[in-house]
Amino acid sequence: MKILFFFISVYLLTSLSLTAGETINRIIATIGQKSVTQMDYDKALEKYKLLFKNTKSPYKGSLNTQIIDFLISRLIIEITSDEETITVTPKRIESEISRIMENSGISDRLAFEKHITERMGIPFQVWEEELPYQIMKNQLIQVRVPVRSPTEEEIQKWYNQNKSKIGFEFKYREIAIVPKNKSFDEEDRVSNEINQIKKEIRKDKSSFNLIASGPRNNSFHRNGFVDWTPIGEIFKENRFVANYLMQLKEGTFSDVFRDEKNRYCIIKVEGKRFTPLEVIRRYIQNVLQGEKIEASFDEWILERRKELPIFIYDKSYLIENKLEAPDESFNANKLIY
Repeated sequence: MKILFFFISVYLLTSLSLTAGETINRIIATIGQKSVTQMDYDKALEKYKLLFKNTKSPYKGSLNTQIIDFLISRLIIEITSDEETITVTPKRIESEISRIMENSGISDRLAFEKHITERMGIPFQVWEEELPYQIMKNQLIQVRVPVRSPTEEEIQKWYNQNKSKIGFEFKYREIAIVPKNKSFDEEDRVSNEINQIKKEIRKDKSSFNLIASGPRNNSFHRNGFVDWTPIGEIFKENRFVANYLMQLKEGTFSDVFRDEKNRYCIIKVEGKRFTPLEVIRRYIQNVLQGEKIEASFDEWILERRKELPIFIYDKSYLIENKLEAPDESFNANKLIY
């Protein structure tokens, strides 16, 4: 009876504290043996806003509901990682940071931290705090989350919807005259020569190929001809040529221009087309696979929520999501046993 009285006293004191709202770190939810507390919530609030400032959040509802679901998902990742004996030690985190630095081509730690902050749009410290969850998530995707590969139909659909954004390929021919030196007389000679060529082409368009194949052409390419090449690759080699190609229609040629290599040029577009599917098939597969991985992981989290004992005590969350409050009634019989 003394033991029973002790437990009743503790319960009543705790209940009064909860009723009066005096608890500093109230429990918002429990997942198995783990819990989400008010302190967890407060800490996650600002982090959540930073993480999803520039990206779409997978969580729905009010901000309060999103934060709680975010924290529940984190605990699900931790619980399942424990089941799979996935451990993320400080040493492993540092090893992962070193790997990412190496892949980024950055050896200086401070420069890397600045790079991450600028690229991700969040403070490096926040990114670093999130890294253990990303490591656990990636491991779980390999061992627990079923992800199917994109189908041919999905690849074709994505290509049809996005090919205009991917860019074009061009085949073109160029005539280029290069000054032998930087003297004014040489520049004047080359300018007169290329403008004379321009007059000949305007008079007879068919003469373009003949001139491009002749001795006057100083192009790097044989007969001045460049076969189908993505515009991105052309831009890397010569941004002036790339810019003119994007302005011209098939079968037309440019005005005289001077490129960054000090060549006086005229180019003719011989073909323009969307980048073919086969050229970017692997890229599309990677994009779709990435999307499927994220979608599959979100679905897996929802399934795990059904499997694990989860109790939520936040009244606003319960009302918004039309859920019944967990049974928190005191049962003295349970204490006796």
